[in-house]
Amino acid sequence: MTTDDFSVPDGAALTLGDGTVVTRDGEPLGQGGQGSVWAVAERAELAAKVYNRSPDEAQLRRLAAMLRVRPLADEELVPGQPPMLVWPAELVEAGGRPVGYTMTRLLPSAHVPLNGLLQKQVRLERFEGTAHWRFLLAAASNLAYMTAQLHAEGFVIGDLSSTNAFSDKNGYITLLDCDSFAFTDRLTGERFGCDVFTDDYAGPERHAGEQPSRHSDDFALAILVYQLLTAGSHPFDGAPKYGTEESTRKDNILTGTSFLIHPDRVTVPSQRISPGVLPPRLHQLACAAFGPGLRRPQRRPNSAAWLAALDEARAGVVQCATAPDHYYGGHLARCPWCARRSEGRPDPFSASSHRPRASRRATTSTRARPTASAPGAPPPRKSAPASGPKPPPQKEQKKTTGPGNAGGTKQSASPGSTGPTSARATNPRSTNAKATNTGSTSAKNTSTGATRTGATKARASKAGAAAPDTGAQKTAENGTVLGCLTNVVLLLLVVLIIWGISEVVIGLLD
Repeated sequence: MTTDDFSVPDGAALTLGDGTVVTRDGEPLGQGGQGSVWAVAERAELAAKVYNRSPDEAQLRRLAAMLRVRPLADEELVPGQPPMLVWPAELVEAGGRPVGYTMTRLLPSAHVPLNGLLQKQVRLERFEGTAHWRFLLAAASNLAYMTAQLHAEGFVIGDLSSTNAFSDKNGYITLLDCDSFAFTDRLTGERFGCDVFTDDYAGPERHAGEQPSRHSDDFALAILVYQLLTAGSHPFDGAPKYGTEESTRKDNILTGTSFLIHPDRVTVPSQRISPGVLPPRLHQLACAAFGPGLRRPQRRPNSAAWLAALDEARAGVVQCATAPDHYYGGHLARCPWCARRSEGRPDPFSASSHRPRASRRATTSTRARPTASAPGAPPPRKSAPASGPKPPPQKEQKKTTGPGNAGGTKQSASPGSTGPTSARATNPRSTNAKATNTGSTSAKNTSTGATRTGATKARASKAGAAAPDTGAQKTAENGTVLGCLTNVVLLLLVVLIIWGISEVVIGLLD
């Protein structure tokens, strides 16, 4: 099939793959350089992406290849969970020519792009105070999980950013603009790349014109995780203290100017949230991604490493005893959000000040015990799928505690849960369990704990051996003296025997 320039007239009818004629409803839901996205009047559950011009042969081959696969198709969603990907469903024609494709429609009232979730006003208005730090941590974990799974299935997102990743009210993530994914067609072997990217989330190699890879996705993921955990701070914000007076995030990425790596070289806004709110392991991953990983993509932590660290952090989340909507990492001695407020700086999560809870004693410390799973929240995942273009290994089956989901299974954690609340499946090889690489991180964490416990016991044993009791010391000393006397007697007997033998020999010779 050949194509030439063909613009779709406004109001022109569209024909679906089964021959159904549909029309575009209202104004575009979104517009971009390639085309626009519309609601379908006759099919409320669908949206149609219509290209500005009829797609060329390469675009048609890409769409045909995408229609043959379903990434993350094995993931089981809990009732009410949106799709993880807005993936092309079928071709759309106008005037007998292919002009785009249909996909699942996301309701704007139920989904917020991450760039909205990073703004305090949006968090308060759209999430009614539930988008606290624990929520953002779990949303970051879900994003890392999806990225790791896509990499395991051989897909590269290519243009991962805060504008094409959306969150619902439970923190489940959905990726849009999937027609720019980079992947290889398993039927023909053709490789489809990705020529688009977002400046603020692209590593230096992408700005230099290289095609995307898992490593470039890992860079974008690292920025998004950092932004989520600092309520919007970008790791390449700020102006260099030396050189140009003005600098964009793109400029700072290209020059390696990050306050996280070189705090003495960057002037940052005074209201910036300190990197110290990141739990230590996550802070280390961020430094690795924006430090040595900036110029050497292979040294960037991968999505599986981010997922493992995020889920580890979720297990240690602490709820503030003073402000019930304040959550923070268990590595901190006190609530950082209350500290900001006491210093006269903005509180990123509370609309107003809080008084201590009446149910708590007035002397209660601001550091409370780690939070339990919130009622109605699905349980978290245990581990990350392996990165790399290979089928995902075994995933555990979890029980969901969400409303109406008793006994169901899930793939992704809701921010309402902060720790492992569900047990492992009794038969991880059952047909109900899906193929993915959960369990690897849990196994590592378990063995690490066992190793540390064993080392502690070994050290205790050595300490005990070095300080025996007094009775044992006396017994050992008596035995030593007796042994010495025995050796002296034996030595005298040997001397006497030798002397006697020598006397006999001398007598015989005489």
